[in-house]
Amino acid sequence: MDRFLIVLVNGILSQAELITILSKSNTNFQIIEKNETFVILKTENKDELVKLGGVYKIGRIICESKSLEVILEKIRDDGTVIMLDDKQQWNVSYYSDEVIDINIYNELQNGLSNLIKENSKKTKFIRNNMKSENFIELSVDKERTGSVKILIGKNKDKYYVAENIMSIKSSNFIDRDLNRPYQDSRISLSPRTARMLVNMLGFEKGKTILDPFCGTGTFLIESIIQGYKVIGIDNRKECVSGTKKNLLWIMKEYELNNKMKYIKQDNAEKLSCVNSLSIDGIVTEPILLPNFKSSPNYEMAEEELKRSKSVYEKSLLAMHRVLKNDGKVCIVTPRIRTRDNRYITFSFRKMLKKAGFRLDKRLDEQPFVMKQSGDQKVLREIWLLKKN
Repeated sequence: MDRFLIVLVNGILSQAELITILSKSNTNFQIIEKNETFVILKTENKDELVKLGGVYKIGRIICESKSLEVILEKIRDDGTVIMLDDKQQWNVSYYSDEVIDINIYNELQNGLSNLIKENSKKTKFIRNNMKSENFIELSVDKERTGSVKILIGKNKDKYYVAENIMSIKSSNFIDRDLNRPYQDSRISLSPRTARMLVNMLGFEKGKTILDPFCGTGTFLIESIIQGYKVIGIDNRKECVSGTKKNLLWIMKEYELNNKMKYIKQDNAEKLSCVNSLSIDGIVTEPILLPNFKSSPNYEMAEEELKRSKSVYEKSLLAMHRVLKNDGKVCIVTPRIRTRDNRYITFSFRKMLKKAGFRLDKRLDEQPFVMKQSGDQKVLREIWLLKKN
């Protein structure tokens, strides 16, 4: 089995999606190292990784060592990433399980540059355009055809060097988001995030997936692309009409058979138009809290959560009724950051137990918290549930 360096989009949630998809496909695999930035994966089937929303780059590992000096020697001996054609472009991206040391990155870049100059003339280094505490990299949307892209990951005290063989571009998801006929950014989440949550169910093609708060149909679009049949419910007439348009559009764009069972206007707290024990899985985000311009105080945050709590309680009971006995739910709950930098949410564990659900024990840590973006006031918690 080959070993790969997999760059993650969303930390622990991306790891959970990766494990779910590989387990579903009966692929032999082993996670050798993992952190919130990347995993070192041993697998016999990398093709399954293309289905993931939480994977960013995939590199085939060519060497590893605890020593920078030894790493550069191994790269020279291997030759894969340094035998460039004249005028060929190249880049090295660096990922770490801790705050990156820019001196280490510079040493690696300079060492690679010297090795490349030994074999090729007039090659051009493509500068990185993204940087955070844990990485410095070239984004996949800036990658150039024919260039050599080197990935280096540091986990604990070991360095892994890989040649990037596949990138899952954000533009693939963004284009789908911007080109669909019905849009409303106030009630939509990103298609990449939706893909991750749909994948978390771990179903085979052909299963029926319900979103009882379908909004603009983002979850349903990603479900159809993955080969599922879909049902959408929303209590807003404009969302029902808009979701139908979006699903007809995506099926035409991707030349897919009709996977839309029906989209109806109904109350998600009752789901009266959905038969009992008829749904394989549910993926949904019931409540989108206000876009706070400034962090609310504790009392304001608590009041917002209290208003949304009853929606969750009632809709969970309806979801339990319509799900088959082995059904699963991937659901989003809100976590609010208050003015004094505390995070609060409602007691969802008690709520799901009362409704007849339990946490999916295949996954170690729940909820998965989506990475904070900028000065975000409301974070998403992701839960994977099974029907008792």
